[in-house]
Amino acid sequence: MHYMASQSTVGLNEAEDDRLHEEHLALQSLMGNPIAFHAEMMGDIMYFHQAMKQPDSEEFVKAVIKEVNGHIENNHWQLVPRSEVPPDAEVVPSVWAMRRKRNLTTNEITKYKARLNMHGGKQTYGVNYYETFAPVVSWFGIRLLVVFTIVFQWSLRQVDFVMAYIQAPIEMDMYMELPAGISTKHGDSKSHVLKLLANLYGQKQAGRVWNEYLVGKLRSIGFEQSKVDDCIFYRGDVVFIVYVDDGMFLGRCDRQLTSIIKELVDLRLDIEDQGHPADYVGVIIRKLQDGSYEFTQRAIIDSVIADVGLDGPNIATKPVPAKSTVHLHAHKSSPTFNGRFNYRSAIGKLNYLAQTTRPDIMYATHQIAKYSSDPRKEHGEAIIYRPRYLKGTRHLGLKFKVDRTRVLNATWTLTLLVLGIVLSLPLTPVLPSLGEVGSFSTQAVLSSGLPNCKLKLLSLPQKQSTSQCLWHFVTSSPSWNL
Repeated sequence: MHYMASQSTVGLNEAEDDRLHEEHLALQSLMGNPIAFHAEMMGDIMYFHQAMKQPDSEEFVKAVIKEVNGHIENNHWQLVPRSEVPPDAEVVPSVWAMRRKRNLTTNEITKYKARLNMHGGKQTYGVNYYETFAPVVSWFGIRLLVVFTIVFQWSLRQVDFVMAYIQAPIEMDMYMELPAGISTKHGDSKSHVLKLLANLYGQKQAGRVWNEYLVGKLRSIGFEQSKVDDCIFYRGDVVFIVYVDDGMFLGRCDRQLTSIIKELVDLRLDIEDQGHPADYVGVIIRKLQDGSYEFTQRAIIDSVIADVGLDGPNIATKPVPAKSTVHLHAHKSSPTFNGRFNYRSAIGKLNYLAQTTRPDIMYATHQIAKYSSDPRKEHGEAIIYRPRYLKGTRHLGLKFKVDRTRVLNATWTLTLLVLGIVLSLPLTPVLPSLGEVGSFSTQAVLSSGLPNCKLKLLSLPQKQSTSQCLWHFVTSSPSWNL
């Protein structure tokens, strides 16, 4: 995803202008991965010192104790005197990452997590890390998997790799300071350090090491890696998709998938079978009685509504995502945005929604995201308009359903496929639609005229390159006979 750079700030000195430019580029980079951006912007993620100031700090303390005991029981490190650390080795600080996990439907807290990380920011290139890139599955790939499930009427199974990174061995000898609040009978952080024996979270290369380890395990039982998306694998007519430590299998029947999950367990992977997916990477997945699937994100919508102060009763809602009569620009002569809510956080959540289950707010979100480095009063007012619309449509989401009674016009099929909106399998057009919104339904797309279709095409975020990738992926496995 790319956002147009805003104009240079008039009247600011060169250093301040450069700072705003760098901040804007950083925002663009973060928004390139909406899933990761959403995780960063949620208020339930914090550091140790922040968690200890929370009213539920006792729950975080319990999570810390559980985390440390888990590492000790599984022999993830070795306590060694500082005198035994090689002189050319670095002792990297440790840092706690605390998190509340919530039910995506009710927003209730379901679990407190404390994750001990190495402070990757203190690592030195060429000393304790080299390559760091680790692929992340695209949201397009996740949607495509669900489309296949509907078309072929196959089964879906979700799995979780327990403490995924740590299942992989450490890449090289590494040493870490004892974590805050922890002492041992042999000594404290002044006299002892931890020699890591497992691929601890926080290392710059931890994601890459885990990914290579998992790929090796999958290939050992016959899975092939997609040439289009590095996080999608197939073996015969079984497809596997993984986002860091969360995976989904697609196959002809549950018994087939159960057998493959057992194979992974036999490879000494700690994997939890979670059955049919209820939520995946922050999206609620619901299978309806007619065999279709619905994707919604009510918890995220409620979160952004609360962020801008619209969570009270008797709040007026809006019928459309943005005012058609207002043209946003830099508004340099207007007052600076008053900061009564976190502008960048709201943009992050709206962007995440737009790229996953609410394409109807995509264009409107792009227009306000351009001014994140220097928002003005008009930009803040424009943001508030989006949650007012979402408040009245929070129950809506993407719905995937096969319509076997209609045949797409060849011209429209080609146009839609080029834009990555329709997956046209033999005699089976499959289109995503916003549930209960007529203008986004399958029937409306097939029957409406040119002006309305143009509007719908612009509302959906897939590009021409995506449709090409889709076609290559669909035809990559000979067992599907497409």
